[in-house]
Amino acid sequence: MDYQCAWCGKEIEETAGEATMDTCEACEEFFDEHTENIAETLNKLLEDNEARQVKTAAEKKQAAWISYSLITAIHMVANEPVIEFKDSKFLKNL
Repeated sequence: MDYQCAWCGKEIEETAGEATMDTCEACEEFFDEHTENIAETLNKLLEDNEARQVKTAAEKKQAAWISYSLITAIHMVANEPVIEFKDSKFLKNL
């Protein structure tokens, strides 16, 4: 079976009897080296989104999905978000 890196698309070789990663070694190394920067950037985007002044129901729903997605991504990189979704001002808009 053919596997490609989820980030760059480079083909990943399958090793018989072993699990196949969804990222290539180069992307995995990049991610490991930059995890703190990634989490910091995601948290900044989360803060900016939570500070948005939205008025319409559609804007509130969009802001809720953005906050939820950012918080999920921050957890995925094994870091702590500046707020949890239960504390988001947009919680009730999903």
